[in-house]
Amino acid sequence: MNQDAFEVRQYLTDKKDDLALKLDSLVDGYWGAWRDINRQIISQSANPDRTDKVGKVAPSIRIYKTKNHNRVTLRWRIYENSWARLNVAKSNKQTLRYAKELKRNKDGTTSRFQLVKNAESWEVSLIDEFLIKAEPIITLINMIHQSLKLLNNTKTLETEEIQNAE
Repeated sequence: MNQDAFEVRQYLTDKKDDLALKLDSLVDGYWGAWRDINRQIISQSANPDRTDKVGKVAPSIRIYKTKNHNRVTLRWRIYENSWARLNVAKSNKQTLRYAKELKRNKDGTTSRFQLVKNAESWEVSLIDEFLIKAEPIITLINMIHQSLKLLNNTKTLETEEIQNAE
């Protein structure tokens, strides 16, 4: 790989890492707000006028590490206190899962419909606010990832051409 391609690859990798940090801070902000609202609901649960339910939908970031690059994905999970599921997991000696992951689309994102369907009414505004800020970052991360894949494919082709020429 020539020097220019190496510099471009390094720049894209650094930019993707910066965007992943921004996305991580957005997720942390969501979790902070989500946790605070849940605590308020729990503390006021004795009040018969309150009908709010504890929230259950929240995002997390997953980084798939590969040889040439790291794939950053945003996963949405349902965190519920399901004692039946916990007891089944213990009795069948299955691995204990604290959350169920929502299905993602082919592009790696979760549809708003899936999120709203599983969320409590107060969570919808929190999710919408998060998505407005996060979707441009997610799109850029995906574009950079595709560019890095193309650069790595070019590097592989160049290596094969050199080996065939010898």
